[in-house]
Formats: sequence, structure tokens, C-alpha cells
Amino acid sequence: MLLWKRKRAIPRWLAGAVFLICALAMTGLLASEVTPRREQLMLEASVNGGEMTLEAGYEYGGALTLAVTLPEWESQWRPMLEVRHTGEAEVFLDGEMLGRMEAWDGKTLGNAVFMLPKDCAGKTVTLETAKEAEEPLPLLFLTDSGVTRETERAYTVKSTLPAAVFAVVSLLVLGLFFFGLTEGHCDWPVLLLGFAALTQAFYFHAQSRGGYILPPEIYGLWLCLSRAALFALPPLFLLLHMKKWRKLFLPFAILPGLAYFVVAGFQTVVPAFSMIGSRMGEVFYLTVAALVVCAVLEYRDENQVFRLFLPGLLLSAAGIGAASLLSGLCGGGLLPYMQWLVSEITWHQPDLPLYWWSAFLLLLCFLVSVLSQLRFLAARETQMQVLAARESMAQEQLAVVQESDESLRRMRHETVNHYTVMQKLSQAGAWDRLETYLDGLLSDVEAVPAMVYVAHPAINAVLTTILARAQKQGIKVEHEVSAPETLPFPDTELCTVLMNLLQNALDANALAPAGAEKWLRVSIHIRGAHLYIGVENPRFGPVKYDEKTGLCHTTKADRTVHGYGLKAVQAVAQKYQSELLLEFPDGMFSAATALQMPEE
Repeated sequence: MLLWKRKRAIPRWLAGAVFLICALAMTGLLASEVTPRREQLMLEASVNGGEMTLEAGYEYGGALTLAVTLPEWESQWRPMLEVRHTGEAEVFLDGEMLGRMEAWDGKTLGNAVFMLPKDCAGKTVTLETAKEAEEPLPLLFLTDSGVTRETERAYTVKSTLPAAVFAVVSLLVLGLFFFGLTEGHCDWPVLLLGFAALTQAFYFHAQSRGGYILPPEIYGLWLCLSRAALFALPPLFLLLHMKKWRKLFLPFAILPGLAYFVVAGFQTVVPAFSMIGSRMGEVFYLTVAALVVCAVLEYRDENQVFRLFLPGLLLSAAGIGAASLLSGLCGGGLLPYMQWLVSEITWHQPDLPLYWWSAFLLLLCFLVSVLSQLRFLAARETQMQVLAARESMAQEQLAVVQESDESLRRMRHETVNHYTVMQKLSQAGAWDRLETYLDGLLSDVEAVPAMVYVAHPAINAVLTTILARAQKQGIKVEHEVSAPETLPFPDTELCTVLMNLLQNALDANALAPAGAEKWLRVSIHIRGAHLYIGVENPRFGPVKYDEKTGLCHTTKADRTVHGYGLKAVQAVAQKYQSELLLEFPDGMFSAATALQMPEE
């Protein structure tokens, strides 16, 4: 039972805008979970009584004293002082010992936390230690237990959320692949995206655990292998979907990934590689540039995958740019972060910009795969409908053949009788009655449906079926058709043009008032390098013509079902460098096109 009825389709731009807003809202929600709502306050301490600047303190070696006056700290929790330092130190609050950082096995853990009284505002914290030259200065932070828990929560989410997202993407890719198999569509390159997402899930997992259980060489090799897979596999996926420009893009898709894996991956094993390992990701800039160029060329050549990919890439770039500008106007952090990513490129630190680019490219390729799968299902559904229409036409053709055969058998049986009557009328000199009798015989012969109009099977099937319907509806049919047995057009597209134009002509004749003449004229022939198809019929009402689209609006009640025939014909015409020409002088309507025959 149909519970509701769609009155009007939602515009695509509106659906896309709603989806983009939802995606941005979800991204903002997730981003808020990786950022602490309250952060610790970094204290700016004076060095050695103000006699030394922070820059000079880095070069300094010897006894060191840091002092800072504590500001107000508004919180329900008791304030704490966090000290980040790698050496022994003593901490005082207004001259009284607050605590000591002691070395264990010659080293400290790198930080220590000291509880402060609630009325610590205005008091002076002093840290006394000693440092070697070119060691970092100690850092002092004012915090509390609530901020500490919030920071730990944000750090946990920040380390686990990417792993979870990439793991979900890998499962979705695997599900898409198996769904395609069940539908008879084996898109195996999509598994490259699943593998890239899976390696990133393990990458973030290994960052939290792998460093403690793996040797440094194996750990570094695994991390670089994961990043190499993320950087290289999405371009390789697009390479496998290219057609004409695959050879051009091949070296840019393969060689940078291999070079990055060898040099950056083995820099923990081969010391010489460490000099260039951090900048090895810059080779992927060539991959990005070549991908954009080849994507434009494949789009121009009407590659259906890149017909989806390139607009998605441009719309995403426009959306990120607009979001960055809006963030800058509202004081958000997206614009500064994007500027920082650009500065990373100029500072020859390519890994983080390439990570975001490759992650975005992976998701975009996944969406393209989903849309391609949906397009495949829609094309198969259309093919099934065409096959069903062909079966229906075949049944109608069989009925036409049987009717024609029966009529011919009846006329053959009565031929002798007709000859006898005509002989008697001729002998009697009844020429008027003889002429009337011959006219009746001629109308009976014309009423017999034709079985062969042209040699082309698909065109003949449509003409046989539709024109038989026209004759049954009392429509006078005129045809001037000729076409060879084979034409360089798919049968489905020829049937789309003929069936829609002829069906519209039948519908127009059905509106004829009582006593009006019903007629239909169809012309099909080859003009040079073009196949001309034209249909004319009477017009018994006004025409709603849209100059913008060059089409006529349907006059039928249910526009959600009707009104697509001329759009389909126009699409076929434009595919073969033609147009659908509609003319509607007084009392007549004509539709014609000339399809340019492609070179074989």
C-alpha cells in the first residue's frame, strides 16, 4: 500500500546542500571532541632574574632559576603546577619548598605535577635546576585535575577516532565490493581503497602501542609503509579507471610510492636515507599535479568515473575554501590551520599536508565508487525495462503477424469470388459499381498490417508495433522509411527516439475531436553522414514550449510519471552532435533530429 505520494522531486542542488551541511555539522562535532574544552595555562617565567631571554636560555649551560607570579585561576578544582623538564629540579612557592624533581636511573620522566593552595594567586613560583647547553628550557603550566582529565580525554579521542574512522571506511569498502559481486559487478580496484584505509587504522593503533612492542627499525618501517599505502593507493585506484590517459599517468602513480617506501621506510636501517627521508614525500606533489591534469583529460573524453570525480573534487575544494573564509570571519581555527598546512609545504615538511590530501582523496574515491555502483544498478534496471519492452513489442509483433496472415488467408480464399464478381460487373458494363467494388477491395488490402518496413530489425520492430496500433485507432499512416540492416547506433537509443516520438504522435491523435482527421507521418532515411528521423502529426491543443530547454512541457496530469520522453530523445540527439527540432505551426506538430553516425 502506498502511504504517501511524491508530488515533486527535490532539486539536486538542495539535496547536495543539505548533505553538505550535515557533513560539516558532523565534522564540527567530531572536531570538538578532539579539542579540550579547557586548556592549561602556560606561564611565562623570567630566567635568572630577568637577566637572560628565553632565546638565549637555549644556548645557556649551567645553574638556572625560573620565577613566575601565579595569576588568578577560576575553577572548582584545586590548582596544580605542571613542570616539564628532563633534569633534577627544586620548586618553591614564595620561598617555601613545594617539591623536588628527582632523577631515576639518571633521567626523569619529563614532567611533574605539584598541588597548589587555592589562594595561590599572586604568589611566586621559583624553579632551580641546572641544564646543559642546547637543551630546552623547563616549561611551567597552571592547571587542575579537571583540565587534566579533559586533556587526557581529548588526547584519547584524537588517537582513537582516526583509527575508528579508517576501520569503518575499510569495512564499508569491503561491503561495497561484496555487494557488487552479488549484483554481478566486480569492481576489484576498490579493494585498494579498503587496504589503504585498513593500513591507516593500524597506523594510528601502532602509534599508541607499536612503539612499545616493536623494534625501532620495524616500527619505523611499518609507519612509513602505512603512509606510503595511503599516499599511493588512491591514485592507483584512479589509474585503473582511466582509459585513454592511463599510460601518461602510470609513472606518476607508481614511482613516487616506491621511492617514498624505500627511502623513508628504510631510513631507520640505512642512515644515509635519514638525510632526505623527511622530505621524500615531496615526490607526491608530482602525482597530485599529474592526477589533476589527467582527470581533466579523462573528463573531457567522457570517462564516467571522472565525470563524477572531477566535479566532486572541485566542489569539495570550493566548500573547504568557503568554510575556511567563514571560519576566518567568525574567528574560528580552520583558516589558521589551513594557512599552517600551506606553510608546512613551503617549509619542506610534506607529510601532514599529504596525509590530509590522501585521506580526502580516499574518501572521495569511495564516494565515486558508491555512485558508480548505483549508476550500474540503474543502467541494469534500464536494460531490464528495455528487455521487457522488447518482449512486449515482440508479442505485439506476433499478434500483428498472425492478424496479417489471417487476413491474407481470408483474402486468398475469397480471391476467386472477387474475380467472378468483377467479371460479371465488367460484362454487364456496370463500371461505376465495379469501381466502387475495387475501392472496397483496396481498402481491405490496406487494412492488412505491414510486417516489413525496413531491413533494420530494431527500427522495423518499433514501426510494426506502433503503426499497427495507429491503424487500429483509425489513424491514417504515411511512411517514407529506409534504413540498412545495420547502423552504428545502439538499438536501445534508436528505440528510445522512435518509440517516444511515435507514442507522442498517437497521444496527440487521441485528443482529436469527433469528425477530425487523424493522421501520422514518419520519415527515416540517411542523409550523408546523418540518420534523419522525423515524425509529424496533427495538433488539437496549445503547446507549452520552454525556450530555455528547447522542449515542450507535458500536458498530462501526472507529471511525475510523464514528461520525460522528449528529454530522453534530446539526450540521444545531443550525444550524436545533433538537436531535437520541434515545430508546431497551426494544426500540426513535428519533431525531427539528424543523428551523426560515429566513425567505426
